[in-house]
Amino acid sequence: MSIILPENLPAAASLAAEGLDVYTTAGSKDLTRRLEICVFNLMPKKLDTEIQLARVLGQTNENVSLTFAAPSNYAAKNAPPGHLDQFYKRWPDLGPNSSFDAVVITGAPIEILPFEDVIYWREMTEILDWVRGNNGANGLPLLSLCWGAQAALYHYYDIPKHLMASKKFGVYEHTLCEAGLPFLKSLDSKPSMPVSRWTETQIDDLRKFSHLKPLLFSEQSGLGALFDERLQHLHVLNHFEYDALTLDAEYRRDLQKGNEISLPENYYPDDDPNQEPKQTWGSNSCIFYSNWVRWLLQSKYG
Repeated sequence: MSIILPENLPAAASLAAEGLDVYTTAGSKDLTRRLEICVFNLMPKKLDTEIQLARVLGQTNENVSLTFAAPSNYAAKNAPPGHLDQFYKRWPDLGPNSSFDAVVITGAPIEILPFEDVIYWREMTEILDWVRGNNGANGLPLLSLCWGAQAALYHYYDIPKHLMASKKFGVYEHTLCEAGLPFLKSLDSKPSMPVSRWTETQIDDLRKFSHLKPLLFSEQSGLGALFDERLQHLHVLNHFEYDALTLDAEYRRDLQKGNEISLPENYYPDDDPNQEPKQTWGSNSCIFYSNWVRWLLQSKYG
């Protein structure tokens, strides 16, 4: 139905131009059946990620309200001046008594750093403890993405991230490991998903935790998603939310900087970067996020 965003957030105009039904927080008071989701957006391109997440959550035929947030000592180098001050809540301003139906924690371009060396790691652990609640009781559903997923698994279960010999970069087919779980309903049998990371979470590290259920796995890129049945947390190591040109922008950015970067695999037609890539994962992305939103609504309203 509608995506509800902070007043004057630049993403709103872009999404409305695409045909989404966009409301502001102040103008949505009559939308009583809704989900309130807090998004800790740690991705470097703030505006792009805001659009991507609002788009996939706004195509779910439900009313979804997004509050964007960040740790207090987090600095956004690539956001317009004042963007976080105007549109984001800081963790101390939210506090542990904030009322949300779910939390999203995005990836971050710090995956090679040890978790404890991340400048906002202390606050990140406070946020994760708030999400978990009292030993899982009264906790919040979590959707964590890429580094956010690795951070949650490390904090909750001491599951490490493993540095790979080279960056896994491209679009890879995944198999469905637990087809009966609601998040995978109606997905293709071999859904593709964009991957862009230097580290991985290995499926063998999950085996001693019977409540951690692998959902998506790729022979090429490894574990893609898992579900924590105990805490009701959905961890996604890759990026269903990416639009068609996200990997292209990353590839060209690194080329311009002179960084070592390989052509993203299974992405450009005929492996020709002069040809425009297609969003081959788009329909599965919408289904996956719609499944999560419907699952949240079932939990909230029955």
